[in-house]
Amino acid sequence: MLARSYDVIRFEKLNIKNMTRSAKGTIEQPGRNVRQKAGLNRGILAQGWGLLRRRTEQKSPGRVEDVPAPYTSLRCSACGWIEKKSRKSQADFLCVSCGFTCNADENASINVAAGQGGFPRPRRTAGAGGVTAATSRSSAREPQPTRVGIPLF
Repeated sequence: MLARSYDVIRFEKLNIKNMTRSAKGTIEQPGRNVRQKAGLNRGILAQGWGLLRRRTEQKSPGRVEDVPAPYTSLRCSACGWIEKKSRKSQADFLCVSCGFTCNADENASINVAAGQGGFPRPRRTAGAGGVTAATSRSSAREPQPTRVGIPLF
């Protein structure tokens, strides 16, 4: 569905291997919340994030982009300002610069869709806004081959 529906597909470049490391620790310094971390790891691995990205690349070669993960959840999708204090909680985002407010995950997804992430840029050029340049092709479908042969009446 992704390959048929979109011209460009962007994924946040997450290091899944590091995200799912064990929390056991050592004998001298045992880990904390090991059972909860094990459950989180199972959940992440069961979703198959890496497999989804790989299969999407196979079905739509050249149209899949990786957006660097740093600052995608701290960057305001309205003005582009990056501030740690804008992330009020795990779920709430309130920009300290322009006052834009929304769900933190929704804000991050707008930044990923706009290709914004990675390193902070100056404010005047950093605005994501979710706007991309128009292309000559429709973004609703995958390009279709032209039909050759007997015309249908």
